[in-house]
Amino acid sequence: MGAKKGNKEPEKYRTMPVIRRLMKNMRQEDPSQIVRAAGYAVVAGIYPFLAIILPKFAIGILEAGGPDVERRLIAGMGIYLAAAAAIGYTAQKLLYRMQVRNMRMRTLYLGQLGARLMQMDYRYVEDASFWEKNDRATSACSNNENGMEGMYNRLCRIPANLVTMCGMLVLAGGLSPFILMALVAHVLVMMWVSRQNHSYRYARKEERAKDERKIKYYYDTTHDFTFGKDIRIYNFRERILMNYETEIKSLNALVKKLARHEYLLGLLGIATLLVTTALMYGILIVRTLQGMPISSFTMYAALITSLMAAMLTFGEDVTFLQNEGQYVGDLFRLMDENLQDEGKEIIKPEGPLEIVFEHMDFRYPGSDDYIYRDLNFTIHGGERLAIVGVNGAGKSTLVKLMTGLFEPTAGHIYINGIDIRRFRKQDLYGLYSAVFQDVNVLAFPIRENVTGGVTDGAETEDARVMEVLDSVGLGEKVRGFEKGLDQMMLKVIDEDGTDFSGGERQKLSIARGLYKDAPMVIMDEPTAALDALAEAEIYESFSNMVKGKTAVYISHRLASTKFCDKIALFDRSGLREYGSHEELMEKKGEYWRMFTVQGKYYQSELKKEEAV
Repeated sequence: MGAKKGNKEPEKYRTMPVIRRLMKNMRQEDPSQIVRAAGYAVVAGIYPFLAIILPKFAIGILEAGGPDVERRLIAGMGIYLAAAAAIGYTAQKLLYRMQVRNMRMRTLYLGQLGARLMQMDYRYVEDASFWEKNDRATSACSNNENGMEGMYNRLCRIPANLVTMCGMLVLAGGLSPFILMALVAHVLVMMWVSRQNHSYRYARKEERAKDERKIKYYYDTTHDFTFGKDIRIYNFRERILMNYETEIKSLNALVKKLARHEYLLGLLGIATLLVTTALMYGILIVRTLQGMPISSFTMYAALITSLMAAMLTFGEDVTFLQNEGQYVGDLFRLMDENLQDEGKEIIKPEGPLEIVFEHMDFRYPGSDDYIYRDLNFTIHGGERLAIVGVNGAGKSTLVKLMTGLFEPTAGHIYINGIDIRRFRKQDLYGLYSAVFQDVNVLAFPIRENVTGGVTDGAETEDARVMEVLDSVGLGEKVRGFEKGLDQMMLKVIDEDGTDFSGGERQKLSIARGLYKDAPMVIMDEPTAALDALAEAEIYESFSNMVKGKTAVYISHRLASTKFCDKIALFDRSGLREYGSHEELMEKKGEYWRMFTVQGKYYQSELKKEEAV
């Protein structure tokens, strides 16, 4: 819907470019909305005049008097009410339909934004400054009142208001030009005040977004049952509440500053309102004393009051478009921004994958600390490689680099001799069946949690799903559900949904990796919730199922590395030891020391289990 491509610097959107883009998209997606807005402008523009004419009409009949005054008054009121009901109903029906269609337009943008955020390079996902910068942009299509939908609603209503104002200005022009001048001055002042207040708020949007993000974190933590045990056992309660209170105070201080600014500017608007009201009634009183009928007095009083309201509404709408246009402009900037490398070659390597790290440096964006410096390392095609090492040695970072979630700061990564930068991201991701430490179960049926998407439930497909579930030890549990593979996970969508234990969740994640059947398999410590023997059993079973593929196993338990062809031990200085299990044990270096220490522990635990 109008997103721009390429590496062109995103346009800095102002109000009119935003409005033009919104209207262009409306013409493309829902041209009938233009017709509805035109019809609404006519009926809604006429409707306010009924309330202005009624007092003059009714009082005029009473002033004229006569024997049939009651009959004429009742007949006139009947006609008035019938016309008001018909016009009012038509206007409301058109308004309702426009609002529904405008909501549809917003949801189209919302879907496009969601797709864009899911497709953007992974480095933005872990970049807090990116989310702070774009918090208001993403919120521009997240509710009915503000942002994009709010702008569409105002754009549909403004023509009706213009029709009303033009007619009222013609009627009021014959009374006094000074009243019109005062009204225009008051509206301009109110627009200026509103604009100044918005500019003041907009300049502090990132500061407010940062405070709100921190408060949301503490709110989510206190409402997430997975933190419940830690909060109670380790008494995090006081610390969380203290931080919560600190961030709330910070946000309150900012809100007070904004409110004070709005209050002081608001005094100017009150002053112009008092002057305009005094001038209006002063002129009407003078004209009445000069012989103007009471019916005309009431009509002009209602006319000027309605005109003031219409002009203020128009001013508010224009200011709203200016204010929200900045956030919608930020949204367009986000949608136009090149968040994913494009235009790369469609490459599908053949045979087992070989990954070569050549003189590679890497540090995370925004950080000065290097995780790797001049790393030279090869994962040979078809081999089973175990990557081990201390925490913080960059084992998981290595996975992010080889899968293309991050790119090297310097140097190269080659896949079967092809620089990783030449691959399209979607092709690159298709090369790996990765099972990560953090297990994410989605509120989908078990089948789709394994297959990774919508499926048709074909018999051959279900047979394969059950095969991988059996291989990780979940087959019996799944067969025990009345709905089998159709059993919904979690209770977020379906109150009858189920959940698995931590170990079962990890097994489900492993089954997902097995099902994908990609050329390369990566196991990034996915069995942390399992005991050492269960981990070794799953790893060996997994290894048998992926024979012929390149497989990388990351584990802090070295007993699970014996079946691998090669072992790479990393520490904070980089690659420290490399070789087979037997070769590294013969060296009696760091790997030998770690394996020996852990082996004593596992043997002790095994003896305890046998004794029980």
